[in-house]
Amino acid sequence: MKPRNRREERMLAVLERETPRYQTRERRRRLVVAAGGCLGLMWAAAVVCWFLAPSTAAMVTTFVLWGLALALGTQLWGMIHIVTRGTASLPVHLLDERQIRERLSAHPIAHRLTLLLLLVVFFVVGLALRGDKPEVPSAAATVLLFALMATVWSLPMLVTAWRMSDPPPEEEDEAEVA
Repeated sequence: MKPRNRREERMLAVLERETPRYQTRERRRRLVVAAGGCLGLMWAAAVVCWFLAPSTAAMVTTFVLWGLALALGTQLWGMIHIVTRGTASLPVHLLDERQIRERLSAHPIAHRLTLLLLLVVFFVVGLALRGDKPEVPSAAATVLLFALMATVWSLPMLVTAWRMSDPPPEEEDEAEVA
């Protein structure tokens, strides 16, 4: 677990910060639900654009929803990254065996969720385009694409945080018990 360059050194330094408040599974899951809510704001912006674009109301609503999602999401993303100790994003040579196992079990689940999401989006868009005059506002297509990309990008980290077990007890705690 030795860093190979300055970027990896900085990443490890950030992860050294302790966050005991969110180390338990229950609290990590609260962070994941909150991050899922931020993704939901992005999807809501896509729906608003679909029905209201082109209009000022659609533009303002989309910018407000995306602004909230990005402002809250970046904070939550950083917290989740620290709490998971970089399991989903660090290079493999910086992970221990437990983290590698967690990453290997989370990625297939994230890929299955991505496939399910793509199928749902395909059918929903297909149903929305049925009718006499199937039109898609370009703003809606763009916002939908970005919401989809953000969701696919964040799913491995969210699945890792959701499934991750509580960290093993510290060695000092074991010495006190004995």
